[in-house]
Amino acid sequence: MTPLPLRRAVPVPIGSALRSSAAPVGRCPGPSEDARAVVREAGQHVSIILALPRGTQREVLRSLLPALLAQAKPDVRVRILCTRHTYDRRLLHTIGGDGAGPEVRLARLDPIEAVMADGRTALANLRAEAGPQIFTTQEALPVQALHTLFNSIWKRSAPLSARPDFGDRRRTRLVAEILGMLRVGATDEVAARALSISVRTYRRHVADIMERLEARSRFEAGLLAAKLDMLPPPAERR
Repeated sequence: MTPLPLRRAVPVPIGSALRSSAAPVGRCPGPSEDARAVVREAGQHVSIILALPRGTQREVLRSLLPALLAQAKPDVRVRILCTRHTYDRRLLHTIGGDGAGPEVRLARLDPIEAVMADGRTALANLRAEAGPQIFTTQEALPVQALHTLFNSIWKRSAPLSARPDFGDRRRTRLVAEILGMLRVGATDEVAARALSISVRTYRRHVADIMERLEARSRFEAGLLAAKLDMLPPPAERR
């Protein structure tokens, strides 16, 4: 994963760059209001990253997503990058994620939430060693760095329609472990032993995975799995 080059940016106090002239006197805008302002002022495109692990950091954007997208103008293109852990099918279905509406892709991402408008303005919510870092900025360097990184990851990722559904969580986890074995080139015997299943069962799973991914080889299946963020985290790989 490519580290996000934003920690060197000088934070702009929340609300300072995006404070609406219509805001009530005496009200101090917070991250939620700033995020709405970023989207509301977009004229061409909105890019959103949802990659903060649940339970490890105070989140702003994921719970705010429906209200946030309601601020977007009808002709503004909205793209959302999620990880397999932050993707919420039910939430995205309610806002049109399975049809017309925001375009959603899965990718491996550093822990961050961010929303950008037209490559000009951004709100970022970082998980840093010193604790939460949430800031809005219109400074060219950090906004362009984040925007360029988003586009780079977007081009390497795949739409949700390309990711097959393997059913329940237990089988999905087994599929991820098998894909991890394919990615590193483990032999059937080694992989089956590591996963505590028979070689025959392992090969049957591999054949099913390749068919669902429409992969022409095991290596291609591993590459596709990485592109679709279907591989287990490094710490979980055997």
